[in-house]
Amino acid sequence: MVKKKVISREQQRDMKGFEEIMDLVADDNEKLEIENQKKKSDKVNDSYQLYNFLEDESNRLEKLSQFFGTKISNFEDYNQTEYIKKKQSEQKTLVKSELAKFQSKENSPLNMHLGRLFNSLF
Repeated sequence: MVKKKVISREQQRDMKGFEEIMDLVADDNEKLEIENQKKKSDKVNDSYQLYNFLEDESNRLEKLSQFFGTKISNFEDYNQTEYIKKKQSEQKTLVKSELAKFQSKENSPLNMHLGRLFNSLF
């Protein structure tokens, strides 16, 4: 709290121009105060947004944990790895045999390119 000083009339006349300058300084101080209040409110809002983000992220990670935990127990109870490997090896063998049949034809792209290469060298 600021104490007021009593000033004589002569001193008041001498300070007439100085009052206007002090009003400008006071306005600047008020502007700074308003900016500081804005910054404080922004910080509060930012911390709320950060807290909200962290809470949502925590919920998301918890749901992922539950999902993968369930998946792992299902994997342990009903393991299909061997069945999948067997099917893939059968499919690989079938594709290999089809590819070999296709490439062994006389007019297959592989034979044609090998023939061109051979003819260009000799």
